[in-house]
Amino acid sequence: MIYLLRHGQTEFNLEGRYQGQSDSPLTDCGRRQARAYGALLAEHVGSAPIWTSPLPRAVETARLVAEALPNAEVHLDERLREVSFGVWEGMTRADIAAGWPKVRRQHPPRQWKLFAPQGEEIESLMSRLDAVLRDATKLKGDLILIGHGVAGRLMRGLHSGLSLSEALVLDAPQDVVYRLHDTGRIDELPTTKY
Repeated sequence: MIYLLRHGQTEFNLEGRYQGQSDSPLTDCGRRQARAYGALLAEHVGSAPIWTSPLPRAVETARLVAEALPNAEVHLDERLREVSFGVWEGMTRADIAAGWPKVRRQHPPRQWKLFAPQGEEIESLMSRLDAVLRDATKLKGDLILIGHGVAGRLMRGLHSGLSLSEALVLDAPQDVVYRLHDTGRIDELPTTKY
């Protein structure tokens, strides 16, 4: 079984800033969320390898999750990085609207983010996320994947056969573990209060 989750809340999340591949530290709330993920996963998997994005916010989340899982090994996987938002990283939606006033109207909902100047190409992003899922499904036993908002939506979309438009409008909460079944079905496992 594959368990997919998003890193805990960061300072940029709190401020409404787009992070992409830049980084921002976890807040106290984000650390509590990560510990809540660990407690939930301990109930369902006991222990499992953890593949995580190498970005510090995901690595710290993985470390905190692993504290609750005996013998869990954390492996950094470059393919789990968030999409790069290029020059928009660190900006708020208002900053982007002021600098690029037409960009949101030029694309379907939430797809505009994938057209950031100097950002990552969608084909590259989808290819690396698809490769992670293919490798993950070859493993026997449970596996925990720790990633990001946009990348997590797209991975769930790939797993369930959704279109890009359908995947990008999925929620990306920081208090839910997604359980990806080999049939394409996805269950949501909400954490307890943190």
